[in-house]
Amino acid sequence: MTADAPQVSVLVAAWCAARTLPHAVASALAQHGVRVEVIIVDDASPDDSFACAQALAADPRVHALRLGTNAGPAAARNLALSHARAPWVAVLDADDLMRPDRLARMLALAQTAPADVVLGNLCEVTGQSDRAAAAQFGRAFVAHADMPLRWDLPTYIRGNFEGGDGRTLGYLKPMISRDFLSRHRIGYTESLRNGEDFHLILSCYGAGARVWFSPEPDYLYFRHNASVSHRADPAHMRQLVAADRAFADAQSDPKLRQLMHQRIRQIEQLGTAETIMAALRAQRAGPAVSALLRNPAALPRLLRQLSQAVRKRI
Repeated sequence: MTADAPQVSVLVAAWCAARTLPHAVASALAQHGVRVEVIIVDDASPDDSFACAQALAADPRVHALRLGTNAGPAAARNLALSHARAPWVAVLDADDLMRPDRLARMLALAQTAPADVVLGNLCEVTGQSDRAAAAQFGRAFVAHADMPLRWDLPTYIRGNFEGGDGRTLGYLKPMISRDFLSRHRIGYTESLRNGEDFHLILSCYGAGARVWFSPEPDYLYFRHNASVSHRADPAHMRQLVAADRAFADAQSDPKLRQLMHQRIRQIEQLGTAETIMAALRAQRAGPAVSALLRNPAALPRLLRQLSQAVRKRI
């Protein structure tokens, strides 16, 4: 590696992100003590996202690419990954921010643990429009840990159960050894529009990855109704269930299969609740009732979502 070669390639999938992309990229370029390159892939946005990415690429550390058709974040990240040059790759959403010490902290943990994958904690920011002041707001996503931890596969799967607040470990953005991904031919599953990070980490576990958690909440995740990760499309949930089933069926350990099937049931309940909510918004009571009759276990999840919808209107 030459003296000026990047140590971390930051992969940014962008869709309709012209407003937030400059802030996200600036936070990546402002990392302390780490040489970075930023690879932006515009997912065929109908707005000015690609023009914005091209303007940001005036900085030689930034590269702007574009998909010809909208293919989802997994495809965008795979394209970015194919252009990465650094030994480590990190994921940054186009509407989020990194605190200045994030990558140095994760890189130090990766080298000392040692680790093939580092999952960094995040700070969840809700309803805060001033991005410059966002570091003063929010809460740590994983609040019960104050030191680095090595997570085994059962721990990671249990952390991805769909709870009432929708918060799972799949939201944690990884930094991964590019050599590890290359040696094991691991990439994102492009059929997934939700849960793609979760399944990437599952693939890493399957290849024997040493996965560590960094507890410092140094990634600012902006939770808002427009964010891709905040929405749950029923069709996307069905694709995720299919991927989960395929992984579960491939496991020889019955405990892992049991954990995955528990997660699958929760995702199916989420998908049913989203289907019913969409039918109710369209004032179509018949399809809503039919969906609930097909999966009555989704009722508690549905009631929570109805309660949240009512609170937002008050």
